[in-house]
Amino acid sequence: MYEYNRTYIGDCDLVMEKMINDGLKFDLILTDPPYNLNKDFGNKSDSLDKEEFLLINEERIKKCRNLLDSNGSLIWFGIHNYIGYLQVIMYELGLYYRAMNIWHYENGFSRSKKVPATQYEPFLWFSKSNKKWTYNADDVRVPYKSTERLKSPVYYKDKNGNKKVWKPNPNGALRGDVWKYPTLAGKAFEKERTSHPTQKPESLITEIIKAFCPKNKEGKYEGTILDPFHGSGTVGVCCENLNKEGHLIKWIGIELEETWVNIGNKRLIDLD
Repeated sequence: MYEYNRTYIGDCDLVMEKMINDGLKFDLILTDPPYNLNKDFGNKSDSLDKEEFLLINEERIKKCRNLLDSNGSLIWFGIHNYIGYLQVIMYELGLYYRAMNIWHYENGFSRSKKVPATQYEPFLWFSKSNKKWTYNADDVRVPYKSTERLKSPVYYKDKNGNKKVWKPNPNGALRGDVWKYPTLAGKAFEKERTSHPTQKPESLITEIIKAFCPKNKEGKYEGTILDPFHGSGTVGVCCENLNKEGHLIKWIGIELEETWVNIGNKRLIDLD
């Protein structure tokens, strides 16, 4: 039996294989695996040659596919160097493409004058089914760029030529595929930032959970979420922050390095 709302220390390749054998299923797998950019996570997982990197990730994506519930989704962060390869792998493994999303930030910094500064990281969204999946569009609306359009209706004609009126949603515009959130750089984020080299902001991860986690009849998030590369525990922290608001998310994290698990556990304790 697996306990939810906790992180398991171990090799995700082995833990996920055991989960498959034990019949576990998840509504959402949301993960930020090593990008293969030679970051120091306490092991060599981010320093592979291209062939090994792609082969290992093909097996991991296959395990994720097998752990998804019938209407579940896979959200997979990557980097432009390799994201195209991973997208093709997902197609070939029978998952269904929904979107290539972009995490856009402008507060990073460049270490080179030979190429443009990096201001985005892509994340793929694939679903297990081609007929049904979760996307809570109204939960992740964004402010209109101009308040002028809120003042008066807009008229248009439908396909039959009938005059219709469109009124802006008071909760904002539908989100696009560019998600604008700052990185955890600078003094403004020193309380949230840990020593993990690729920690994602809680603001971004919370919004992704709100978008892709199933909801019950009462409108509460009530799904199961897996993060096989839990790092400093951001997915768990975001789930627990939502649960404190009355939601019912069940999550499991898997992390190889005990150092990061301890940091993640402390972040959870600090929520109380």
